[in-house]
Amino acid sequence: MVDYDEPVKDYETYFKEHHARTVSEFFEDLVRTSGVNEQENIALVTEIKDLETSKSSKASTRKGWKAGRIASIVVAIGLAILAFSLGDWNYLWLLPAVGLIVLVFAKFNPEIKKLDDIVAQLDAEITEKKDVAWSQMAPLNALHSWDVARKLFQSTFPTAALDAYFANGRHDDLTENYDLSDDFMNGRSALFSQGGSIGGNPFVISRYIQHWMGVMSYSGSIIIYWTEYVRDSDGNQRAVQRSQTLTATVTKPYPMFTPHTALIYGHEAAPNLSFSRQPSSLSDLDDGAFNNWRKEKAVKKVEKMARKAVKSGNSGITAMANREFEALFNAVDRDNEIEFRLLFTPLAQQEMVNLMKDKDVAYGDDFAFSKYGKLNVVEPRHLGSTALDNSPRNFVSYDIEEARATFNNLHNAYFKSIYFGLAPLLTVPLYRENRSLPALKTNKDSENLSPWEHEAMANVIGGAAFAHPDSITENLLKTSRISHSNGVDTVSVTAYGYAGFPRVDIVPMLGGDGNWHEVPVNWTEYIQVERESQFYVGVTSSEDTPVDMAGFQKQGISAENVYVRGPLGAALPGA
Repeated sequence: MVDYDEPVKDYETYFKEHHARTVSEFFEDLVRTSGVNEQENIALVTEIKDLETSKSSKASTRKGWKAGRIASIVVAIGLAILAFSLGDWNYLWLLPAVGLIVLVFAKFNPEIKKLDDIVAQLDAEITEKKDVAWSQMAPLNALHSWDVARKLFQSTFPTAALDAYFANGRHDDLTENYDLSDDFMNGRSALFSQGGSIGGNPFVISRYIQHWMGVMSYSGSIIIYWTEYVRDSDGNQRAVQRSQTLTATVTKPYPMFTPHTALIYGHEAAPNLSFSRQPSSLSDLDDGAFNNWRKEKAVKKVEKMARKAVKSGNSGITAMANREFEALFNAVDRDNEIEFRLLFTPLAQQEMVNLMKDKDVAYGDDFAFSKYGKLNVVEPRHLGSTALDNSPRNFVSYDIEEARATFNNLHNAYFKSIYFGLAPLLTVPLYRENRSLPALKTNKDSENLSPWEHEAMANVIGGAAFAHPDSITENLLKTSRISHSNGVDTVSVTAYGYAGFPRVDIVPMLGGDGNWHEVPVNWTEYIQVERESQFYVGVTSSEDTPVDMAGFQKQGISAENVYVRGPLGAALPGA
């Protein structure tokens, strides 16, 4: 593997092509292993597409005939009405009406019936041939597995080790050695967690639902009427009717549930430093005179803060020599200038600028970056739209050419997304150094599932299964393990949702008639409700063992009732 020191350039010149080749070769190996006759499938799919084209054409023609039939009937009815409305039944108007009705039964209906039969026949042929195509592709479809994306990523980029699941050992390492607080998940519920390490330094990619109370605006309106007396041009007084719509708005608390994706990385470098930064609009600017002025203005703001800090006797910050880095990264809340400069060497600054400005190869400046001592949190927007679990269902197809394109596209997109999710961290040379802290001691609980995986699997089952019957909103699921036996955790889950109660506020408003009017505004009051229940979670497979549902079966649960994602399974009691 190439040395990793220029993330954007290294991806463009090596990793992108190398991974594409690795993915392609892997798929072709699957095809060979499956024994699928590719040419037979291609020929059959070509027939299916020809039939679908013919069906679409016939259906379009049928639509035209149906439109003609409707138009003929409408015109015939109009002519009949016209004939009868002329008084002495004007039969001359009835003749074309009768002719159109005859045309409907003699021509339109037979053509439509013939096309119905053709479309139905084509449908049957398409279904029959698709069944054959699915049978052809069944051996290949059966070879797709949950862990392929993880293994392919590591093959191309062995710097990062990706875990099969987020285990207690990885979670405890982050909390005990790198100060990941249990409070991090307060008001949050994990949807997916991918544990891993770089040089022994732990990380987790977490997608979660975050809940908070936001606000919702509600509106109500009434129409008022009044009479005004005005004088016309002749000087006469006359009454004029007026009306006005009075609209009132009230703002009330409203429960919000929003998905987020974050990469949390533990490293002992610069342990006394904290800072935060948000994506900067300046990163998108070119080097024109006006844009350079805007960047310079941002740097001067930092310098002004530094001067104030010196005058007040605080250590404060000092603007970097790389003024573009200072303007774009804009970590003005950093609290240890020496350690900040230790992290962001001149090389790190330049590579960070390259990363933030590049939208052709990378994603540009789409990430927030916070550091809290030994814990780093990166939140790249692009990770939020990435399929992180890579379900085998994504790659199942009856069309081998479509399957090949999907497999290559999704795995290449996955690699790029994770790679550039890590890139803000790995632009920093110190963050690429191997771990120096002693490894966390393992115990019999280290390989068990972390609390985050419990929440993620509860969310795989879905909030509806755990929700309070009065809840009308999304639910935040929080879990705690009760016991572990036969490889399966018994987990308590509490679903926090909200019941809704209709309310009405009366808002006084001054109308154009000079009077105050009461405008009712309907709104909903949300009261939190919760329900506690239980479910089971366990590891159903690993790299060395096939799917094993024995732990669930010992709980009296049928294998078909187990929700599976990756190597994990979850089930409701009595399923």
